[in-house]
Amino acid sequence: MVIKDEELGKLYMKYEGPFIIQIIFTFAKFLLENTVVTKRVSKKLFRVFIELAQNVSLYSVEREEFINGSYIGKGKVYIMEYDHFFKCITINKIQKEHVEKLITNCTIINASTMEALRTKKKELYKIAKFQDTSAHIGLIMLHVYSTNPIEFEFIEENGDTYFKIAVVINKINA
Repeated sequence: MVIKDEELGKLYMKYEGPFIIQIIFTFAKFLLENTVVTKRVSKKLFRVFIELAQNVSLYSVEREEFINGSYIGKGKVYIMEYDHFFKCITINKIQKEHVEKLITNCTIINASTMEALRTKKKELYKIAKFQDTSAHIGLIMLHVYSTNPIEFEFIEENGDTYFKIAVVINKINA
C-alpha cells in the first residue's frame, strides 16, 4: 500500500513503523524548524502532523509492544511538497466496523463551517470525560488547522482495512 501516482510530489518526509513519542517529536521539531516557507505554514504543517501522528499512535489496530508493556500504534506517514502546498498523509490499519462512523464524521466535518467546527469541538471536550471523543476532535482539528477539507479513503488489502487520511496545507494565503 503506497501513495498513488497523482499524489506524488517531492517527498519531504516519510516514516513507517510504530508512532512512539520520540519519533513523533523528532519529525515535528524538524517540520517546525526546517520548513522553509513561512512560520505560519510550518506551524500549520506541525499541527497537522501531530494530529495525524496521534491518530495512528492511539487508534491503529496494528500495535507494537514495548519493553515496559505499553502498546503503540503502527502506520505510515508521508509528507509531500508541491509548488503551492504540502500534503500530509497517514495510513493505518483500523477495525472494519469503524468505517461508517469515520465516513460520517469526515463528511460532516468537510461540509461544516469553521464556526460550526469550533462549536462542535467545545461540545466534544465537555463530554470527553464520559465517552471517547478524541478521534472526532482530532479530525475536526485537522480541518481547522489546515483550513482545507480532509481527504480520506479506506483501503481493503488481504482482508484488512486501512484508513488513509490526507490533509493539504497551502503555502500561499495560509
